[in-house]
Amino acid sequence: MSSALLGGLKINHIGIVIDPGMKEIIEKESGEYFIEDKVQGVSVCFVWDDYMKVFKEYITREGRAKNYNIGFSHICYDISSQDAMNSLHKEIISKKVGIRLSLPEVSPTKNCNTVTFYNMFGVGLVEYNIVNDYD
Repeated sequence: MSSALLGGLKINHIGIVIDPGMKEIIEKESGEYFIEDKVQGVSVCFVWDDYMKVFKEYITREGRAKNYNIGFSHICYDISSQDAMNSLHKEIISKKVGIRLSLPEVSPTKNCNTVTFYNMFGVGLVEYNIVNDYD
């Protein structure tokens, strides 16, 4: 997938799968708390990383993520609107560079709005956060 396809989209966060037993340690060290994502059947916690200047989303390995490997899971990009996401979707499909894994779903977190996941060939799991879903 070319960087031109992403059109300079801003990174929202990187997703990291953890063992559920790590929740208490992450909460204690970060001062942030996990919330339940009922749609995905996981708990998530966003922690700002000062070194990388990006949020890390810790995701418990359960629910949709129960078979995921521990460690890096995905990268999430902000996209301005549903119209922009529709255009990007058409481009992804027409260029055969990926497949959509989920329809847009409202995120229970304050860090994302409406999100959709794609398997981007040669890249892996990519999440798009639709910043303004009311065009």
